[in-house]
Amino acid sequence: MRKFARVAAVLPIVAALSIGMTSTAGAETDCTDYSDNGGAKATFRAYGEHLLIDDIFADGHSAIGGIEIYGDGHYFYWNRNGADSGVRDVNLDIKEGTSVVINAFLGDWDGTVTGGIDFGSNVVSNCHGVA
Repeated sequence: MRKFARVAAVLPIVAALSIGMTSTAGAETDCTDYSDNGGAKATFRAYGEHLLIDDIFADGHSAIGGIEIYGDGHYFYWNRNGADSGVRDVNLDIKEGTSVVINAFLGDWDGTVTGGIDFGSNVVSNCHGVA
């Protein structure tokens, strides 16, 4: 039953991430997303393709930055060091003009990349950027 509940919670999120994903030749676009409670922040910086993950609240949960890269897949990067540790900067390599969708989640690390993510911590928003 728990697996069914997890799948039921994740499928609408994956569908929402996929909507509107198109490859464009437009200008680079930065974007920022927050978890629903504001405890996690993920920012995409188009120049240099950086994903910045910030743990805003000292609430015992890690901050996770999720990125969907059009034509490549979904990736999740954790900032497990706590709210006072600073921002994790992930230097990505994304082809210029590629669309991305950014999400910020909360989670509790369980030793796997996606296993401890609370996908219900961000059901309200995401942001779209262009590398």
